[in-house]
Amino acid sequence: MTCFVTVGTTLFEDLINKVLSEDSLENLKKIGIKKIQLQIGKGNFEKEVVNRVFKGVAENEGSASLDGLEIEFYRFKPSISDDMADAFIVIGHAGAGTCLEVLALHLPFITVTNDKLMDNHQAELAMQLSDEGYLLQCTPSTLPETILKEELFSLRQFEAPSKKFVAEHIKQMVGIKSEGS
Repeated sequence: MTCFVTVGTTLFEDLINKVLSEDSLENLKKIGIKKIQLQIGKGNFEKEVVNRVFKGVAENEGSASLDGLEIEFYRFKPSISDDMADAFIVIGHAGAGTCLEVLALHLPFITVTNDKLMDNHQAELAMQLSDEGYLLQCTPSTLPETILKEELFSLRQFEAPSKKFVAEHIKQMVGIKSEGS
């Protein structure tokens, strides 16, 4: 079973380093994860992570085996949709696009918000979706214990609104009357 980790196009080194911490790796193994695939964006691993996980070498992409886990990473791809769809769980930043894509796949999802950012709109989105039971939200420091929360596997299923509903809502917002009104 695979855990897919994504930071999107952002620089979120705290997330990529914390997911490879000894406590996060141990907890991922406890829930049955055998492979971790990371999309690391512009970020870099801390020297300790590079030495412990990747035997001192981590560039733009790579892989390693560590304590029964296969670990792969890359910076960017034209699309990460297949990586998400193949995952058992997803851990990622709380960008709106990432959230919608993972929620549409009905996968267990942990959003990790960057607590170092001021005026963080991603944190607002993550907290709202977490409050509604669609995902779990945490910060890098609380990721290890969040991985073990039982609710991760009983989250609410997200149902996207119909295209007709969205079109009608947009028409209403811009002042276009619907047929029959």
